[in-house]
Amino acid sequence: MLELAGVRLARASRAWMSDPAVGARATAYVHALRDRGYAPLTIRLYLESLAHFAHWCTQRRIALTAIDRPVVERFLHRHLPRCRCAPRCQRRRHTVRAGLTQFLRFLRREGRIGPAQPSDPAPIRGELRRFHQYLTQVCGLRPTTCAARGKYVQALLRMHWATGGNPHTKLTPAEVARFVAVYTDGWAPASQRVVGDGLRSYFRFRALRGEHSAALVAAIPRVAHWRAARLPRGLRATEVARLLAAVDRTSATRHRDYAIVRCLVDLGLRATEVARLSLTDIDWRRGRVTVRGKAHRVDLLPLPAATGRAIATYLREGRPPTQCRALFLRHRPPRETPATVEMVRGAVRRAAQRGAVAPCLNGPRILRHTLAEHLVLRGTPLKQIADLLRHRSLDTTTIYAKVDLPALRRVALPWPGRRP
Repeated sequence: MLELAGVRLARASRAWMSDPAVGARATAYVHALRDRGYAPLTIRLYLESLAHFAHWCTQRRIALTAIDRPVVERFLHRHLPRCRCAPRCQRRRHTVRAGLTQFLRFLRREGRIGPAQPSDPAPIRGELRRFHQYLTQVCGLRPTTCAARGKYVQALLRMHWATGGNPHTKLTPAEVARFVAVYTDGWAPASQRVVGDGLRSYFRFRALRGEHSAALVAAIPRVAHWRAARLPRGLRATEVARLLAAVDRTSATRHRDYAIVRCLVDLGLRATEVARLSLTDIDWRRGRVTVRGKAHRVDLLPLPAATGRAIATYLREGRPPTQCRALFLRHRPPRETPATVEMVRGAVRRAAQRGAVAPCLNGPRILRHTLAEHLVLRGTPLKQIADLLRHRSLDTTTIYAKVDLPALRRVALPWPGRRP
């Protein structure tokens, strides 16, 4: 066994790194992986994957600056299945793919290779770019909303392209109806409505360019939705207590998860709002927190004592030292990156499984409903609840009035034909 940048490698892997250009980049690659918190075993596996790939590139005279995703895919799918390079070389596809993906990102950060090229044809990329500009500059939507709507439109344009069309040719109502039926097959009605809203915004964008898109809008199936048909779903007070008690606070990650759950339970924040919190959003002297919500709204909310203690404990004992200003960070490699919505959902999901409330909880949003319901049952005015949840319309808050069953019984009228 020989070493490269402190990593012990087999003789074949070390020999394949003999190229000075590759060896220098491999050393810097190892240091980058260590800085991002990868374990020594993972670094060794990734370096062995890079050595195998470098040997293959040398045989085919592919320069370091010429590698990109298609070259990596050719190595994975054409070479690895029939590789006979050396007995102990790294050839497990999932390991090699992960290691080379991180190496490509490392080279892009250093400016050694260009940015990743999208797989869509140029006409589709241009159409999506113009649609994104419309969503951001005309509609003023958040990046997350723009990304979601762009994903649906991208799928529609890909289907249109596969049938011989392009973004400059007209879509037909039949194509739109068939796409929605296939793309949303098995989806919940609420998710189907989101796809329909995204496609309608795209057809409005095309109408601004002079196209007649009324027939395309009419081709999007209408999903039945009765706004006040069901009671809002929330957790009981005992279930909320079990959820909070189930968060193990014996590690740095658990301190972070507990602070995340407290933000959801005490403030009724959305998952995206928790992920957007930064260190400068917490005003410790005045006991306030700045929340950046939907439609670019910025609101000031009081910081409850329990939530503040949970965040302070995480900052003192759990949050790693870094220059990143995001409040909640990723604790697994690659470290020191801001939290994502999936991370917030994962924290709630893990606590729900340990606290035996998983069957009642289908996502972080139910904690927002829970806070509203508990405030209604305590007699809090709806206007104050609307201010806390940052609803733009009081009508949105009135749906929670249905959970106050004792008050409803006092005002309910007798059913006609029954005895009082």
